[in-house]
Amino acid sequence: RAIRIAFGKNHPIHRGNQNAQAIVELALILPILLVLIVGALEFGRLWSTKIILTNAAREGAYYLTTHTNECSISGSIITSTKTVGASKSEANSSGVVLADSDIGITGSSCAPGGSVTVTATKTVDNVIVIGLLRGFFNLPGSGNSVIVSSSVEMMIQ
Repeated sequence: RAIRIAFGKNHPIHRGNQNAQAIVELALILPILLVLIVGALEFGRLWSTKIILTNAAREGAYYLTTHTNECSISGSIITSTKTVGASKSEANSSGVVLADSDIGITGSSCAPGGSVTVTATKTVDNVIVIGLLRGFFNLPGSGNSVIVSSSVEMMIQ
């Protein structure tokens, strides 16, 4: 009241313009907030997939190092259907479905002292915000898909 009297205005202040200002501010900020929220959700989904793939690759490598009698090597490519099955089972139990072709096994030897590397790869689809920022993040994939991969190397005992 003292301010209104000091400026010679002894009538109520109009609040209509403040409501319009708030709506304009919301209209300007809302798209940015939505992009940040959706981007955080997509990043969480990619990170979760990465952790699941790491666990699947670890399980496959562990299986192969403890069951060397099922190991067949040609060059640096190792063939072991039960190792692929162990990796797929671990990923499936966490909600990521892998095909046989999503799991690669390489190594130097199937004998003790040799090493094996199991790689699990999955294409995550419908990644809109991070897909648009692909160049900034330097992510493999195309369109709205991102390829997530994880490798684990273990020594055969």
